[in-house]
Amino acid sequence: MVFEKLIHLLNTHKKEIATAYYEQVKNSEYMKTYHSLEPEKVIAREEATYVHLAQWLQNGSNNDDAEKFFEKVGSVRYKEGFPLSEINYALFISKKAFYEFSRNYPELLNDLTPQEIIDSFAILGNYFALGGFYMIRGYLNTLFEKLDINDSLTREEIHQILVRGAFDEEDIDMSDFIWRHV
Repeated sequence: MVFEKLIHLLNTHKKEIATAYYEQVKNSEYMKTYHSLEPEKVIAREEATYVHLAQWLQNGSNNDDAEKFFEKVGSVRYKEGFPLSEINYALFISKKAFYEFSRNYPELLNDLTPQEIIDSFAILGNYFALGGFYMIRGYLNTLFEKLDINDSLTREEIHQILVRGAFDEEDIDMSDFIWRHV
């Protein structure tokens, strides 16, 4: 199996990867809600992502497995009050921490053909891309359930749900942007 060594590494080093993830989260200006959590809770949640990745690879990279896991994550994060943009950025950091960890183990690629290497990276990329899709879908489905109950959200609630945590307009330095006509 192409992923046998990686699955073993994920299972034996999940805390190490999750701790590296936490270090990036705690230093990110975009992760304000995560900053309010105890470090152990952030690390444990991230370990679950890598445990799931190992299981997902072991079970043949099934989209249904990714759907169930990440939709639940998105729904729970909505209920906890996380902004959508922040959980999306958290997944970006998850992917980054995973690839930074993987770079320390070039032997993972030793026995693979170039085609297997390309296929492996495509499958791993799919995990995080599907994760983002299903997480957002779970988040939005839970949001829509709330709307079904009371049929309205204020502008501030929408801002709080979708944007807060990623950036606040007053914090943006407009000189950093290159403006051009589209």
